[in-house]
Amino acid sequence: MENKSLGLKLLELRQAHGLTQKQLCESLNLGRSTYSYFETGSRVPDLETLLLIARYYHVSLDELVSPSVPAPKCTTNEFDGGYSDIQIIHHLKSKRIPIDFIMNLSKADFDFLEDYRKLTDENKAELQFLMKYKLKKQKK
Repeated sequence: MENKSLGLKLLELRQAHGLTQKQLCESLNLGRSTYSYFETGSRVPDLETLLLIARYYHVSLDELVSPSVPAPKCTTNEFDGGYSDIQIIHHLKSKRIPIDFIMNLSKADFDFLEDYRKLTDENKAELQFLMKYKLKKQKK
C-alpha cells in the first residue's frame, strides 16, 4: 500500500463529507496531529484505525486502501451519529478502560451512571466522598 495514495484517499473522503480534520478526529476519537500524518502519507494507520475510518465512511477496507478504487462520493454531509463496535472499542482503549470491565456492567450500573451524570458538580463531589467513606468502612 502506497502511503501517498492512502493519504490522498483519506483527504478526498474527508473533504467529500465536508469535514475538518478536527471534526473527524473528534468523531473517531483520534488525535488530530496523528490523523494529519495519515493524510500527508507520513504515517500509515494501524489496521484497527483503518477499520474505524472505513466504517465511519461506510466503505470497505479495500475501497479505502486500494489505489485503483476511487474514493466514493458522499451523498450527505453528516455522519449518522451511530457508533460501530470498533469505534466503541477504540474509545475504550484510548481511555484505558478494559473491555471486560464494561462487559460485566449491569443495567443497574448503567442506570446509576446515567443518574450520576445528571448531578451537579457539588452533588457529585459529595457522592464521591460518601462512596469512599463506605468503601473504607466496608473493608474493616
